[in-house]
Amino acid sequence: MAHTTSGRKSSSLASDVARRLRAAIVDGDFDLGEALSEDGLASALGVSRTPVREALRMLQLQGLVEVVPKSGTYVFQPTEDEIFELCEYRTTLEVRAAQLALERNPGAALATMRTAVATMTEALADNNTKAYNTADTAFHEAFFAQCGNRYLSDAYQMSLARVSALRVHLTFLAATEPMRSFDEHQRIVEIFAAGRTDELEEILKSHIMRTRENYLKALRARAARGAESKTQGLRRKLGLST
Repeated sequence: MAHTTSGRKSSSLASDVARRLRAAIVDGDFDLGEALSEDGLASALGVSRTPVREALRMLQLQGLVEVVPKSGTYVFQPTEDEIFELCEYRTTLEVRAAQLALERNPGAALATMRTAVATMTEALADNNTKAYNTADTAFHEAFFAQCGNRYLSDAYQMSLARVSALRVHLTFLAATEPMRSFDEHQRIVEIFAAGRTDELEEILKSHIMRTRENYLKALRARAARGAESKTQGLRRKLGLST
């Protein structure tokens, strides 16, 4: 009995560590490609290495960390091909989920979407990127919560963490992106409320594919900055020509 209780506590602790690390990655506190030291994390969290190691395995299954043999564990660093495939996958799932939500539970889906847009409005006014991203995620999850198909919902949940992390790390690097994103979400609400299925499919595809292009541009910009010298980086940050 004592052994069982100990095992449950260990599992619970690992889950709690995984939850904390997942939030830090999705919220952008850890950078893409950043090394994650088991010893460092254990020390910071006040736990042994065992729950940290178990937590990192959980996050690996979610696609949030990558284990490189003889090197270490790192926050995931997507390639351009992976971004393309992820957005293509998301488009396929989300368009169908939105269509089903419109057929089966339009009132509930619309209520969640409008609440999310209201939160986005406040977040933009407060320049609160974290709150905006949380609302953005809730907006799109409404389709899956109300589509009436658990398999669609489960499939989306498998990629949700990576989608949310990319949204934080890459989407908002463009100065005009927050308002463009907000305008599109308002338009999606209008089309959904009017029940215009064909337009809903069109705008969702456009919305997600444009997001893909933003991700790719931001990824290339990050790579270019990684190749900068310290002096070049300082000149860029100070608005000086390089």
